[in-house]
Amino acid sequence: MREPLRAYIPAIDGLRAIAVLAVIIFHADYLDFLPGGFTGVDLFFVISGYVISQSLSQRSHADFPGFLMDFYRRRFLRILPALLVVLLVSFLLGALFVPQFWLSDQIHNTGLAAFLGVSNVLLASVTDSYFAPGNALNPYVHTWSLGVEEQFYLVFPALYLIWLRFRARTQLVWALLPAIAGGSLAVSAWQTHTDQLSAFYLLTGRFWELAAGALLFQAVAERHGAIRSKLVANGLLGCGFGLLVVGFLFAEAKGFPFPWAMITVAGALLSIAAVVLPAEGYGAVGQRLLQAPWLTYIGRLSYSLYLWHWPVLVFVRWTVGAEWLIVQWLYPAVVFALAAATYRFIETPLRSGQSFWQRRAWATVIVSLAAIVAFGGCAWWISQHTERLSLSQTRDSYTWYAYKHFPREPVEPVSHPNLSGRQLFVIGDSHTAGYRTLLKWASLKLGIKIIEYEQGGCGVVNLMTADPAGCASRREADLKHLQAQAKPGDIVLLASLRMPQLQGRNWALGDDAMVSEILGEQTPGRSLAARHSAETLLARLQAAGLNVLIDAPKPIFKAPANRCSDWFNHMNPICAAGLTINRDVLEQLRAPQMRLLGHLQREYSNLYVWDPFPLLCPDSLCSAFDVSQLPLFFDSNHLSGHGNRVLEASFSTALLSIWGKP
Repeated sequence: MREPLRAYIPAIDGLRAIAVLAVIIFHADYLDFLPGGFTGVDLFFVISGYVISQSLSQRSHADFPGFLMDFYRRRFLRILPALLVVLLVSFLLGALFVPQFWLSDQIHNTGLAAFLGVSNVLLASVTDSYFAPGNALNPYVHTWSLGVEEQFYLVFPALYLIWLRFRARTQLVWALLPAIAGGSLAVSAWQTHTDQLSAFYLLTGRFWELAAGALLFQAVAERHGAIRSKLVANGLLGCGFGLLVVGFLFAEAKGFPFPWAMITVAGALLSIAAVVLPAEGYGAVGQRLLQAPWLTYIGRLSYSLYLWHWPVLVFVRWTVGAEWLIVQWLYPAVVFALAAATYRFIETPLRSGQSFWQRRAWATVIVSLAAIVAFGGCAWWISQHTERLSLSQTRDSYTWYAYKHFPREPVEPVSHPNLSGRQLFVIGDSHTAGYRTLLKWASLKLGIKIIEYEQGGCGVVNLMTADPAGCASRREADLKHLQAQAKPGDIVLLASLRMPQLQGRNWALGDDAMVSEILGEQTPGRSLAARHSAETLLARLQAAGLNVLIDAPKPIFKAPANRCSDWFNHMNPICAAGLTINRDVLEQLRAPQMRLLGHLQREYSNLYVWDPFPLLCPDSLCSAFDVSQLPLFFDSNHLSGHGNRVLEASFSTALLSIWGKP
């Protein structure tokens, strides 16, 4: 007679260890050693599906309410304590050391959504644009996988109880989970090519992976000891390991989750089967490694390791930088120390405690919900009061931020008959928001109405290449709305980045070499496409009787001022190129754009050019800070609030020179 499956199988902890180590190595980017290490999450999903099914099967005697309440009691005690602590600590560290930037609110919202188990839904709704928060700098982005699992837990127990109760009566219940899993796999395959963010982040495209582990348990639940051949056991585990390695080494983001996740899921299924099915004495050779004490210990730490590894890495990137060799050595030590402490002092006591609220399901649920509210409330307060807590110079948001404050200084209104009823339309990329202080001041000073159309990463008449094709539909909708609202004589400001990005280039080669490289990127084809985009739009606006104002290319820097101005981040390798650049370098880089602007001005009588460059760089050396050491720029290319105020008089004069004409 076959013995029932054991409640604890050490080798599964060994698989957990492999999964979490793969993810950590991938995220830390150690020599690109595991370019597909992100598939470790898929291994986690399959293991979770299997283990949760095993746990539910051991409690099949309970009535439905008791079955569900006991399940959620154990899930709350397993997931919440460490998660709440890591999230709250991350919010506090973020307030202290991370300068608030364009989409800090988006990052905060990701963290707050993680308290509710829906950060994956939020991340799936963020389009892949310049204005979207960079995942590498978001300390909460890794919680997407926890969101998938938590949402799985909302629907799976009921499905599984149906199978437990009715499997002997009807064959239909055996088809229920496979049918849903098959539908999820089909959604994953379809969305990978049509809506990859949803395919990657949402339960609909990931359900099949967790269900695969559950289906494996259903298939082998009564078959422990079924394999009495070491050859078969070794073959299963060898094939399983081989498929996992293929995923770790070759999985590609562009084909993920379908079809690449199928390889990892298949490898996980074979590996789990290889460690749970063999009879005593018939285990695979590799199973000894999976059951090694050091590996199973890492497996037991895997949840805390996963929680800590990403925010620690993100905060390292925000401060000293992850490129230093000593940091790369210290990083895993810090992560393991935090995970071990969390497991020892938070996870274990709260999971195994015997207090009243830990033993009674309803009490556990109430206490857990109260903890979510309390910790989440603290995190929300921190996110709203970062200026009080921050150690960064950027806590002076009036000086640094261009989009936050109403002018504190008195604004002297200008009276001119030609200003009555005038409107200024502003359309462009993130530099539209980068002018917001300037625009607010102009509105108050000149008494004009300002309407903004901003789409991050979507420059309009960037003068270097064709306007982005991926932005065409949104740009066209904005232009149609603009033309419907505008009156002849109104001004359209085309605000966009019109200089090649300098940040991230190898400036150690010298300015001359990098200038030659950058200018070499400006091919005749790109220049012709830039001219065509500009002429198409300018002709359209001129036909509508609208004036067009273009801001000439502003200075741009090799490093971001907001990340390189504090004692805890100025040594970051991203700051090595410095916050100054020779004026002649910038003049060379903007010369092609200035030539095109001159040509366009001769061709279109409604086109005016406003050049802020001389005010932002009055000397032979351009700096992100002025002579008073106040920031002119927020990052490497967007203006600061102070920089906006420096340009205000010049900008208002430019508008008056257009509208003041008879």
